Amino acid sequence: MMIIGFQTANYFARATNYQTSMDMWGEAERKVIETFNLAEFDRICGDIQGAGFQDIELWMGHSFPKFMTPFFAEELQKIWKSHGLSVYSYSCSLGDPVRYPRWTRLCFETAKMLGIELITSGITKESAPVINSLCNEYGMKVGVENHPEKHPDEIKAAIGDYGDLLGATVDTGWYGTQGFSAAEAIWQLKDYLLNVHLKDVREIGEHNPVALGTGIAGIADCVQALKEIGYDRTVSIEHEAGKHDPTNDCAKALVWVKSLLKESQPISGL
Repeated sequence: MMIIGFQTANYFARATNYQTSMDMWGEAERKVIETFNLAEFDRICGDIQGAGFQDIELWMGHSFPKFMTPFFAEELQKIWKSHGLSVYSYSCSLGDPVRYPRWTRLCFETAKMLGIELITSGITKESAPVINSLCNEYGMKVGVENHPEKHPDEIKAAIGDYGDLLGATVDTGWYGTQGFSAAEAIWQLKDYLLNVHLKDVREIGEHNPVALGTGIAGIADCVQALKEIGYDRTVSIEHEAGKHDPTNDCAKALVWVKSLLKESQPISGL
């Protein structure tokens, strides 16, 4: 059964009191990391649970590898469990494991301490052998996420011969930004899918997230594609708003996506 969760990167602007934008992502992310504490995570989990979610994809801004310890990881787990939440994926940047292997290993160590078995991150074809080796070592899988990639074939190329432990995480918003049909990307990557980021964007050519169903990414078509391929893994509602708290938008998106999944529609090929 498909799990629909909340991507905690939706709160990238929370530490700025929603006075930022996607163009200022790095600065906003640093502020999240610098001001983050357990009390704030407790509030975040309370808001997510209050919006109707039971599952989350944990963003590295709320679990930064450089500062992670077994004790802190245990405290984070206690907090999300106290709100009745489960975590299915660790969303991070694995960096460049060829030139900077220590950072990449820190990400795997962090996911391991948190008890998470799936990492979502963009990677390159050149880094895939190292990533695959770390997956073997830590007992994990990596869902390769598209951002600059303009076609699913680029994700397939990055996965290469490592399809046992590397798969795909389709970000519908980024395919929309690149002018490629996100629903078609789901179809082309159906045999590789480990996770899906359901995100909508305002226009082609710029990455400006908007509430699901109000942009050009074709979210309803994406959900229909997931139904047609029989997808039964995880889907993250993603709406990184820089100017307002996206919690209510995500709560509405959860209800809408669930309603789309329940709708009876013809299945292609039948």
